[in-house]
Amino acid sequence: MRLFGRAAFIASALALAMPGWAHKPTVTTFTYNKDIYPIFDAKCGSCHRSGGVAPMSLLTYREAFPWAVSIKNEVLNLAMPPWFLDERVGSFKHRGALSAKEMDTIVDWCLGGSPEGDPFVSAPSPPSADSWPLGRPDLELAMPSAFELDADSSEAVEELLLATGLVADRTLRAIDFRPGSANIVRSAMMSLGNASEPLATWVPGQVPQALPSGIGWHVPAGAQIRLRLHYKKTWLDEGSAVTDLSTLALYFHESEAAKLVTTVAVNVGSPHTMGRDAELVALVPALETDVEAFSAELVLPDGSRETLIRLYQPRSDWPRKYWLAEPVALPMGSRVEVSVTASEPATPAMLLDIVSSVTQK
Repeated sequence: MRLFGRAAFIASALALAMPGWAHKPTVTTFTYNKDIYPIFDAKCGSCHRSGGVAPMSLLTYREAFPWAVSIKNEVLNLAMPPWFLDERVGSFKHRGALSAKEMDTIVDWCLGGSPEGDPFVSAPSPPSADSWPLGRPDLELAMPSAFELDADSSEAVEELLLATGLVADRTLRAIDFRPGSANIVRSAMMSLGNASEPLATWVPGQVPQALPSGIGWHVPAGAQIRLRLHYKKTWLDEGSAVTDLSTLALYFHESEAAKLVTTVAVNVGSPHTMGRDAELVALVPALETDVEAFSAELVLPDGSRETLIRLYQPRSDWPRKYWLAEPVALPMGSRVEVSVTASEPATPAMLLDIVSSVTQK
């Protein structure tokens, strides 16, 4: 009887520890393998993966199941995935927020017993994080040496210059970034040489965007790319040293572009007036502190107004670039104004990627 009692105790303990052995009542028709994994893979997996910046992976059933209550709370509070855009304003590429249907599916699964589904029809293996979404780069630039976030440090910012080695001027159509240690790299900003305005920004989960033929950034021969990295540990890495060796990918047009992209900073209280006709293709909030709301408006020469973008509670450590679904015309004489709502004094800027003809004066 003693041996039986001990065996029963061990079996009970294992049943509590292993979600596949003991389960709360199932009252949902949604299952992880069929319904939940595709959502997690598309909207969460770039961060919530093994070795990712989030403190847990959600890309297998056994990894996701213990977090069902937390997942439900984060989804209902609109905290995850991070997406600050007011989607009633403007039209943008690469929607990052969960749809109402996706939210309902996740919450129903979390509250309804979080079943795995048919064990013989498992979710696909998580995709590799080592490939470049835009294909093979024309030029890869790796950090010259690894950066170490030592055991006693939780957060750091590192800036360095990477030589392109270009022997002739080129037109850049896209730039992408791949973290060496995705568990500590929170964001990256890439600029040309000593320019203060970035060519590109990167945050986990961001989809790289290539410009169409004839439009790009001018990169002169011998140029350097300035890389600014924000490192931050999760609780999983506290007390441990972590090293990072990240890489940039550059994609060039085969010929010179007829239109060039320039980045303009518009500060709160200081509108930018267009001196010639141009088009707006993307916006980036430049924040030093978190704010409650941030918006940009276009004022046309006739005085009419159009809100270009509105963000709610954008985070300073999440410098996402928002690409417009279609370019917005910026006629000569129009101006862009930005405004902010903040609990403390804040003077952020909105960075505008503007396309104009290289021959226009």
